[in-house]
Amino acid sequence: MKVSMNWLKELVNTDINAKELADLFNLHSAEIEEYYKLVDATNLVVGHVVSKESHPDADKLSVCQVDIGGEISQIVCGAPNVDAGQNVIVSLPGAVLPGGFKIKKSTIRGVDSNGMICSLVELGIDKKYANADGIYVIEKTCNPGDNPLTVLDLDDEVLSLDLTPNRADLLSMYGVAYDTAAILDAKMTLPEIKVEEIEKQNPVKVKIETENCLSYYARVIEDVVIKPSPGWIQSRLIAADVRPINNVVDITNYVMLALGQPLHAFDYDLLDSDTITVRQAKENELLVTLDEIERKLTVEDILITNDKKGIALGGVMGGFDTEIVENTKTILLESAVFDPYSIRKTSSRLDLRSESSTRFERKVDPARTIMALEYASQLFSEYACGKVLEGISYIDNADKEEKSIELSLEKLNSNLGSDYSLELVEETLRKLNFKYEVKNSTFTIYAPTRRQDIETYQDIIEEIGRIIGYDKLPLTLPKTVSQGKLTEFQVFQRQVREKLSGLGLDEVVTYSLVSDNRVHDFDKDNSKTVSVAMPMSVDRKVLTLSPLNGIIDVIKYNTARKNSDLFLFELGKKYQLDHEELKLSGAITGLYASTNWKGEQEIADFFTLKGILDSLFEELYLGHLEYEPMKDYKNLHPGQSAYIKDFNGNIGFIGKLHPEYAKLHNLKNVYVFELDLQKLFDLRRPLKKVKEINKFPEVTRDIAVVVDNAVTAGELLAVTKKAGKRMLLSADVFDLYKGTPLEDNQKSLAIKLVFSDPKRTL
Repeated sequence: MKVSMNWLKELVNTDINAKELADLFNLHSAEIEEYYKLVDATNLVVGHVVSKESHPDADKLSVCQVDIGGEISQIVCGAPNVDAGQNVIVSLPGAVLPGGFKIKKSTIRGVDSNGMICSLVELGIDKKYANADGIYVIEKTCNPGDNPLTVLDLDDEVLSLDLTPNRADLLSMYGVAYDTAAILDAKMTLPEIKVEEIEKQNPVKVKIETENCLSYYARVIEDVVIKPSPGWIQSRLIAADVRPINNVVDITNYVMLALGQPLHAFDYDLLDSDTITVRQAKENELLVTLDEIERKLTVEDILITNDKKGIALGGVMGGFDTEIVENTKTILLESAVFDPYSIRKTSSRLDLRSESSTRFERKVDPARTIMALEYASQLFSEYACGKVLEGISYIDNADKEEKSIELSLEKLNSNLGSDYSLELVEETLRKLNFKYEVKNSTFTIYAPTRRQDIETYQDIIEEIGRIIGYDKLPLTLPKTVSQGKLTEFQVFQRQVREKLSGLGLDEVVTYSLVSDNRVHDFDKDNSKTVSVAMPMSVDRKVLTLSPLNGIIDVIKYNTARKNSDLFLFELGKKYQLDHEELKLSGAITGLYASTNWKGEQEIADFFTLKGILDSLFEELYLGHLEYEPMKDYKNLHPGQSAYIKDFNGNIGFIGKLHPEYAKLHNLKNVYVFELDLQKLFDLRRPLKKVKEINKFPEVTRDIAVVVDNAVTAGELLAVTKKAGKRMLLSADVFDLYKGTPLEDNQKSLAIKLVFSDPKRTL
C-alpha cells in the first residue's frame, strides 16, 4: 500500500513529514518499505508560452519566448506539441531533475536556451501515468512563476507500507489514518458523504444464489460524461501506483483506496437486463475479463450475471462486454462483500491478482459497503455530471456486529510484563477509537468491523502494546518450561554426524521432492506417496520415500563432472501420508584411501562401507547389530546386499547398486546404505558400569570349520558364541578357503576364538 502524505493530512490533523511518520510507523504499526517524494525535482516554475517560432537551423526544434513570472526567458524546445498560449512546466537553469540531470544555460544550434520545458516523464512520473511524446500542458488556472508541483497536486511525499496479511485495514487510507491518529493522538476528519438523488426509481433487482456473496449493493447513475478525472484524483492515484484511465474508473479506484472497499462500474446500457444475479459459475463456463482474455471457470468461482450470462468475475475482475467506454451514458455501480477463501482460490487458480482481489482475500469491512457506494455516487455527481437514481438495490447477509472481547488489566500486564495503569489503557483504547466498557479492572472491548483481524484478547493486548510502544516495555526474563538444552535424540543425531564426518563422509542436503517414477526406487513396502498439488516440474512432484533418491542425483551430478571419489551421507526423511520417518542414508564410490609413495590404493567396496557402519555402531553402543544376506531388493545387487537387524527385526540395509540400475543412471560401483534413525536410537545398549581389568591372561585358539556353502558366517558365529558361553569373549572369521580336498559345495571358515575368565587362569 502506497500512502499519499497530502491525502493523509486531509484525514488526520498533523503536519508531520514522511520520514518522521515512517519512524513512528516502524515502531508502532507496520513496516515502512520506503518513503520518497512523488516528484524529486528542484527549481521548477509554471511558464506561459508567449510565442513560438521555428528554429533557423533545425526543422524539429522550436524557439519559445516563455513568461516565467515577471520575466521572459528564451527556451529551445523539441516537443511537437508545444504552442503559444500554453501554460507549461519549466525547469530553470540550476534545476536538478530525477537521475541527477542538471539543467544549464546552453546554446542549441546557435540559439541560446535558458532552461527546459518538461514532460511529466522527465519529472520522474512513470510512462504508464503520463504521455511521454511531448511536453505536459497545464489545463488548470495558474499564473507564470507558480510552483507547478503545487498546481498539479504533485508536491507530495509517499510512504510505501510492507503489510502482513492480517493488517487488511491498512489497505485503505482510512485505515492508515486511524493508525496515524492513534500513534500521534491526533484528531481525524473524515469527509461528509451526501448523495442527491433524482425523482426516478432505480429499476435494478438483485438476487444472490450463493453463500459466497455476503452482501451486494447496486445503484444506477444516468447522464455520466466520460472525461479525464480531476488532477487531484489523478495525482493521488499516481501516488498509490494506480494508473488513471477516466473519471468513472478513477473514482471507483479512488474510493477503493480511501475505504478499502472495491467497487465496479458496469455500462448499464450493455447489461441488457434489469436483474443482477450472483451465483457460482458452471463448470467450464466462459467469461472474457477486462484484460480481453477468455477465462474458463469452475463451480468454485463467483460469477456476477445479468440473469442470463456472466458479466464479471466476482471480487476479481469485471467483464469485457460491459466495460466503461467513451460513449457510456448510464452506469450500474456495484459494491459487495465476497467470501475471502473463495476469492483467494479463484485468483490463485487463474493467476489473476487485482487490487480488488487483494482486499477481498484479506477481508473487507462489511460496514463500509454502502458507505463506499454512496461516496462514489457523490463523486460521480460532482465530477462526471451523473444523476443518481432514487434507491439502492441490495441484499445484505453480512455480519456487522462488533465482536466483544474481555480483558482484565491483570492479564494484560501479565502477558506484556508491564505495569500499565487503568487510566493508560483507557487512554490507549480511546486513541485506537475502540469502544469499551470497564468494570472492576476488566475491560469489555468491542472490536470495530474495520479491524477484521481482531478476534481474541491476545489481539487486543497487541494493539495496546504497540500503540503505547514496545520500546517502552520493561526488560524481563522470558518465562518458559524449556530446559534450554538439546534433547537426547538431538544429541544422538549430532553424534551420528560427527562420527560419519570423522570417518571421511561428507553430509549433503538434497531435495525432498522427486519424480513419481523414481519415488519407489528404494522403497520395498510400496508405500503410498504424497503428491504436491501444483508442482514446479514433473521432476519435483512427489515427496520422497528415501533420501537415497537425492544422494544418487548428487553422485550422478559429480561423476558427470569428473569428481568420482564420493563418500556421502544425509539425515533425511521418508514422507508418508500419516507420518514422517527420519532416515540415515549414504553412499560411497571411488578411491577411499591411498598411500601413493607405497603404491597402495583402497577402492571403496562393500566391506569398506560395512567397516564404516561397524565403526559407527561401536561408537553409538550398537555393536550387537547383525547383517543378514538378502536377494529381494530390486535395485540392489543380489550377491552384495544385506539387511541390518537385531532380534526385533530389520532397521535398514546395505548393498551395492544393481548393475542394471547403475547402468540406467550411468554409474559404476556405488555402495549405499539406509537406516531408520529412530530405531537406531531406541536400540542403543549403553554400558551400565565400569569393569575391572582382568588380571588373568586371555587364551586364543583358532579353529577351522567345514560347512556347506549355504551356511553363512553369521549363522556359524552365532552357534559358536552360544556354545562358548560366558568364557568366550569374541569370535571372528579371519579366513575363507574353497578347493581341494573340499567338495564343490563346501567351504572352510577359520575362526579366531578369545577366551577369558576373571576368576582363574585358563
